[in-house]
Amino acid sequence: MIGTTPERDIVDWERSEDDGTTVYTIEYDAPVTEPTFQSSSLFGTSTGGPVPADDREIRFPDGETLPANELSFDAEGTTLRVRHGGESIFGRIRRVLFPWL
Repeated sequence: MIGTTPERDIVDWERSEDDGTTVYTIEYDAPVTEPTFQSSSLFGTSTGGPVPADDREIRFPDGETLPANELSFDAEGTTLRVRHGGESIFGRIRRVLFPWL
C-alpha cells in the first residue's frame, strides 16, 4: 500500500510533525484504502507464509522504515495519511485479544 503498484503511482508526498507525531501524507493518482495487514495464517513465515505482525515494517518514500504496528492510517480519496506515534488501535486490540500472534 505504501508505494507504487501497477495500478497506482505516488503523485506527491510530505513528511510533517503534528504535536510530536510524525505524519506522512501521500497523494496517489488513484483512490487508495487503508492497509489492513491481516494474516492469512497463524503459522508465520516458516513455509513462506505471511510475516508475523510484530515483524512487519513500512518503507516510506524518503527511505525511512518504521514498524507497522506503530502506525495508524487514514485514507480519504487519493490521499493516505500515516501517523507514527505509538501502537495503532489494531495493534493494541490484536495484542490484547490474540497475544499468541
